[in-house]
Amino acid sequence: MRKIQSFSTLFLGLVLSLGAQAQDAESILAKAREMQLARWEGVDSYTVEQTVAGTNILMDYLRVDETSFRVVPKVNMAGITESSGDGAIADFDDIQKLAQTAEFLGTEPVGDRKGFHLKADNVEHQQVTGDQTIDFKTFEIWIDTTDYVPLRMLIHGTATGPEGARPIVVEKVDTDYRHVAGSNLYEAYRQVMTMSGVIDPEQQKELQEAQKQMAEMEKQLASMPEAQRKMMERMMGPKMEMMKKMASGGGIEVVSETLEIRVNTAAE
Repeated sequence: MRKIQSFSTLFLGLVLSLGAQAQDAESILAKAREMQLARWEGVDSYTVEQTVAGTNILMDYLRVDETSFRVVPKVNMAGITESSGDGAIADFDDIQKLAQTAEFLGTEPVGDRKGFHLKADNVEHQQVTGDQTIDFKTFEIWIDTTDYVPLRMLIHGTATGPEGARPIVVEKVDTDYRHVAGSNLYEAYRQVMTMSGVIDPEQQKELQEAQKQMAEMEKQLASMPEAQRKMMERMMGPKMEMMKKMASGGGIEVVSETLEIRVNTAAE
């Protein structure tokens, strides 16, 4: 789970970092910075209530300086502290360096919007997670041509650990953008992140064993009274589906749905 949150932190920085202006990569990124800083004006902190893989959580974002926020997970609705990643920094300018050698490839449809397509090769961004090192090689982003927000991001790289090296692919799609009351924030209320290659062979075996346990759990669910079974399926269904996909080698898909965003909540 720490790896998922580690990637989430990286993607958080990417979401906060980009926009668009003219039809060349340098000016697109320059406009991105200008517009995002304008959206952050007057915001010292904000809290996001969302469901991630079916679990309700609260996340605090506290301003560190002009271009970065400190990400502080709070507690979920069950009262469980989401401690992994506490204090992580999402820095606007650091993440923009990923795309500083990007080329502008034209405009393309992304869902019901149109996006500027930027691609950077040989980004040479490295991230260490536990006993493995992840090297990101190519970075692509599609940026809305009207509102200058990221619509889709795609990263290819290599994960190297004790078992050797393997390719990885990470994708994030942002939709359902809304203006946040009491601020200039304009945020995606639905985010879907998919990752392949991030699970090493040893973890794959562990997940396959867990899949056997889930099969037993499903048998128990089937024998429960209908109301109780439906309640358990609502609580556990998204996590079980995610683990099944991971165990079968299908990668990871994490869906985040934002319920509410509250601005300047540091005193709460």
